Amino acid sequence: MPPKAPQEVEMPGPQPHDVPAGGLDVPSLPPPKDGDEVREAFLGESRLSPEERDRWLILHFALPRTIMTCDMAEGRSTEVELNDVLSRMAWGSIDGRTSDWMLESESPTLDAPHSSLISYFEYVERMYPSDESMEKEAREENIAMAAQKRGAFTNTGDAGAKFRPMFDQMVKNLQHSNKALMKAYDLKKPILSEQDAPEDPSRSEAQGIMRFGRHQILPAFWQLLNQLTKKNRRFSLVLRSFSEEQVAIVQRELQLFCQGQHPAYDGKNKTQKPPPMSGDKGSRDMRLIDANLGRFDRSACKLHFASRPAGDATKVARPGEVAALAGAAAPVSGDASAEGASAEEGVSAFTPTEYQFASDYHEVYAGMQDQVLQGANTASIIDDMAYWKSKGQDSTAGKLLLVDHAGGLAETKVQHVFFDGNMGSGSAQCVDVRDVVTGEPLPQSDAEGLFTHRVDLFQATTDVDYFVQALDACELKFSQKVLESRQVAGAAGDDVASGEAVAGSEADRLPPKEYLYRNIIPALLPALEACQRDRPADPVEFIAFYMLRHSKQYSKTLKA
Repeated sequence: MPPKAPQEVEMPGPQPHDVPAGGLDVPSLPPPKDGDEVREAFLGESRLSPEERDRWLILHFALPRTIMTCDMAEGRSTEVELNDVLSRMAWGSIDGRTSDWMLESESPTLDAPHSSLISYFEYVERMYPSDESMEKEAREENIAMAAQKRGAFTNTGDAGAKFRPMFDQMVKNLQHSNKALMKAYDLKKPILSEQDAPEDPSRSEAQGIMRFGRHQILPAFWQLLNQLTKKNRRFSLVLRSFSEEQVAIVQRELQLFCQGQHPAYDGKNKTQKPPPMSGDKGSRDMRLIDANLGRFDRSACKLHFASRPAGDATKVARPGEVAALAGAAAPVSGDASAEGASAEEGVSAFTPTEYQFASDYHEVYAGMQDQVLQGANTASIIDDMAYWKSKGQDSTAGKLLLVDHAGGLAETKVQHVFFDGNMGSGSAQCVDVRDVVTGEPLPQSDAEGLFTHRVDLFQATTDVDYFVQALDACELKFSQKVLESRQVAGAAGDDVASGEAVAGSEADRLPPKEYLYRNIIPALLPALEACQRDRPADPVEFIAFYMLRHSKQYSKTLKA
């Protein structure tokens, strides 16, 4: 996304033309009236079906460096993380005489303005190498030294001191600048080191959230939820992190935001209240429940939801469960009446939800879409950091994202998009995008801007509409790809179109058995052969995916 001029997130108060604190006052667009001309976002968009234009969006959000400014899994505070981010977005050259790195770029960018420049991050990596061939002690010392250099990048006297205004701009946009809000919670200077302000159990939940004097979750994320809800879009959230602790922070704030009770977005102290997202007033419930907290174990090839009962999304909790999809409470341990009732009803032992992907990925893909995200609209996944690091932090061992690609787009009514600020240039690095049928990784060139978005944290922090615009761009590219795929297949479709009328009348005269043998069996046979060969755990699901994937390899009209 091209850089934009930084803009304030919160204004002092909602004057007639001012943006209320949080920037959530953008009105929703009125629905088109009957007879109104539908404007196309691009030439040919009207050829998409209504379900394809208003597709189900499944939005995966990494937490660190994407919608949060600290990294709990790596132990980086907000101050260190912002410096580290800017060190990767500052570009310069190496002085031939002193071998020092000299800043050349004027503003932070994800990619180098010129091929001759290198980022400060790359420079530090060269100065303090940490390859596996080194002795352990020397390697660890270099890793620590490089991290220290990056974490102090914009400090006075350091290599990136000229980028300190960009650092300050990010902090300013994170800070609660609404005077009424600051007074209500006695907020002073924003705290950038999380360790300096541990949560006090004696204080209220709202005070705990506001204790840093700044946003922990970027306002641009809340703005996206607000806009999608106002547009009545069907969307689901999948929060991705290596840290359970970091997920818990987002879970709490998301719940309060959806209920209109978040201290920075509750309509009090001159703040703007979002539309309901808690199931009230016919709204979609976007809160994250414990049953939808999952974990990837890539070594064991499974996705595990410890508190979610196995089976359909509509199942409610059984007595003794940790959590329930429907919000039912589990009985207290030792409650004789509850235990007796369970025994009388013959309730079986709790079995958690688990999806395997040792041989193929169909079970995980279908399970997430047809079960987990059907029973609730938000889920979270703790990704397997140990596995990723054991594979040299290669993208094929990173956070798994399954898409139905088919060399084009097999699924046109669902779009997955993974937002992550840790992805690199030319390599997804920490995101493993795979085709659900073949199981093969997708090249980043195919996935970028379509299924993945490399987040510019500087822009995401300073522009409240960043994620709205990023998603719009991904949706536009997806729509264009759908039409391109159809154009490729158009010639084959034209060949059979002329015979459709004759085929239809001839089919009507065939006996049922002959009709099936001539029209269905030839199409099913390759799927049945593949199923017999691969012996998948769920053969029906395998055949369904096979038919969807190979829909262009057989004629859907009767051949004379």
